[in-house]
Amino acid sequence: MSMASIPLRSLQLSSSLVLALLSQAQSPFSFRMVFTHPATDSAYAAEHRIRPVIKTRDSEDPDWGLWVHTMHRFVPPAQFEKHPEYFAERNGTRVPDQLCLSNPEVLRITVDSLRAMMGRKPAARYWSVSQMDNFNHCQCALCHRTDSIDGAPSGTILRFANAVAERFPDKVISTLAYQYSRTAPKLTKPRPNVNIMLCSIEEDRSRPIASRDQPGSFTADLRAWSSLTHNIIVWDYVINFSHLVMPFPNWKVLAPNLQLFRDNGVPMMFEQGLSSPGGEMPEFRTYLLAKLLWNPDLNVDSLRTDFMNNFYGDAGVYIDKYTRLLEEELDKSGKALTLYEHPSAHKDGYLSPENLGKYKMLFNSAEAAVMDEDTIYQWRVEDARLGIMYAELEIARAMPHAPNGLFEKDIVGHWRAKPYYVELLDTFVSRAKKHGHVLLHETRNTPDEYFKEFSAHLKNGARSHLAVGKTITFATPPDDRYPGGGPDALIDGFTASTNYQFGWQGWYGKDMVATIDLGQVMRVDSVELSFLQDQQSWIFHPDSIVVEFAETPDLLGWRSKWKNSTSQEKGEPAKLVQRHLAPKHMITYTRYIRITAKNIGDLPAWHGSKGQCWLFCDEIAVYGH
Repeated sequence: MSMASIPLRSLQLSSSLVLALLSQAQSPFSFRMVFTHPATDSAYAAEHRIRPVIKTRDSEDPDWGLWVHTMHRFVPPAQFEKHPEYFAERNGTRVPDQLCLSNPEVLRITVDSLRAMMGRKPAARYWSVSQMDNFNHCQCALCHRTDSIDGAPSGTILRFANAVAERFPDKVISTLAYQYSRTAPKLTKPRPNVNIMLCSIEEDRSRPIASRDQPGSFTADLRAWSSLTHNIIVWDYVINFSHLVMPFPNWKVLAPNLQLFRDNGVPMMFEQGLSSPGGEMPEFRTYLLAKLLWNPDLNVDSLRTDFMNNFYGDAGVYIDKYTRLLEEELDKSGKALTLYEHPSAHKDGYLSPENLGKYKMLFNSAEAAVMDEDTIYQWRVEDARLGIMYAELEIARAMPHAPNGLFEKDIVGHWRAKPYYVELLDTFVSRAKKHGHVLLHETRNTPDEYFKEFSAHLKNGARSHLAVGKTITFATPPDDRYPGGGPDALIDGFTASTNYQFGWQGWYGKDMVATIDLGQVMRVDSVELSFLQDQQSWIFHPDSIVVEFAETPDLLGWRSKWKNSTSQEKGEPAKLVQRHLAPKHMITYTRYIRITAKNIGDLPAWHGSKGQCWLFCDEIAVYGH
């Protein structure tokens, strides 16, 4: 048996914790699922009194015939061409992203499809009839009228779920209260056999959910749903899904959040982590959740100490200090802790260079403490350390100008990757693979893919060109939310990754008009421009680019124009960098270069959302002599 497959050992609890567990004879939650890899071990799940995680196409649990985001299982998007009226109307245009739930044919087809599915799985009690995972709910006249009466888009959804549930009185029809449908309807009430799956995806994990109780908050929505029904399952989220191994110190909010759910009569809990191998300290988080789901009043500090001492041996005291220091530094920063943020969001807080240095010292001590002990403890400490290694790499990439950035100049003035980060990347990836980490993002980015992409950035992420150190001005400054790291971000010599949160300058609904002053007349052979496409985040390539050259500021000289014939078409769903090279031309002597990148303006109708496009630009590289 390899180290990666060694099961989590049973933990010997202190006598005080045993008494506390025994005092809670019955959990307040009848359904307790911790969606993490340790819980895929049925023996572990049974020992810790949680439901085993059984991954199938349709469900996470044998009692459920279908889990979530199921509407397209009943009415597939393939029917859109023939029956667009079955699908959502957005801004006057039908789109295949969601269904039109006021259409009686959609109800009929859904009921027929569901009846056939139930026939194949007669033992399953719960069946999800729920929205797809996007914001493009139907705005047709009938759907809009219902939503207006109920004061929220949940009105149409709940009426549809009630109509389905009426046809299947011996089953439970579950539907989502998620993102746009999280707010409870004012008039419509769920039938007794309708289950509400209420999701907390937007919540800050640095403080208890109950600390936010204003109108429109999750706490307010929870209370509103609880006044309508107690047939509720709360879908809670407990990891960073975009950066799975990043340190995520949310442990102290787990107990107060579960207390909030319990006190509002919630009988079912689904705690979403990572079901595949990997992630950040999944054994610790699974253990805490399993114990707290049985008794939310248990002392987390005592649970933590017992876990650390048992799981890490003599290194436990140092890992314990590490997790507490993470929490303390997060508190000091006053920043929110959210589910998809980049580590650089906390570069001045709990992931500052100073704090990373403290964590590394603690891990050095932890490794030394178990150097001569059972190799399982060495293995576990090594795995836990991956989080700060990843954070250090990503923050160095996001802060190229900082002393701890990825690059330095060699003796002849050329940029190169610092040898420290080259070695750190190699060590991190080799250890991640050794410890069985499958993905570094919830849906993509294997360790090998991460290594390939990061290595390319180390090789090409810094470059010298004529505009570096010169002056750039804008007709319209970039949006304050996306400054790119500094006023000269487009000519600093550093290229951004595909993460739009750092390195990119952005314009919302406006064109980018940038003028570079080279300081003197120079020979220019080409200009290379970098733009980002992330249509899910409303970021589109420019509609056209014009590059102008002149020796004087009036810019009446030579022009180069590029037209993008596909700017408004639906592109790849994943983030994508596309680099546009200004056409090579006769040698040009110029001092001033003006780049006009035209924003396509309003979002295309197929997008479903109403608003304008973002235009994101990174490096403008000028080459010549």
